[in-house]
Amino acid sequence: MGNNHIDYLLSLHILNELKEKNLITEEEFIAIDNENKKSFKVADNQYFNLIIC
Repeated sequence: MGNNHIDYLLSLHILNELKEKNLITEEEFIAIDNENKKSFKVADNQYFNLIIC
């Protein structure tokens, strides 16, 4: 498992925490997650979409 994968999962965890505390909206969560996927070079088909509603 590469560092990009671990860093991406950490960013996803932080985003979920922010969303659960209502510090960001669902739309902001999706937008930030999409940018993180680009930054960490995450392929769309490489990981599950882990958005927790």
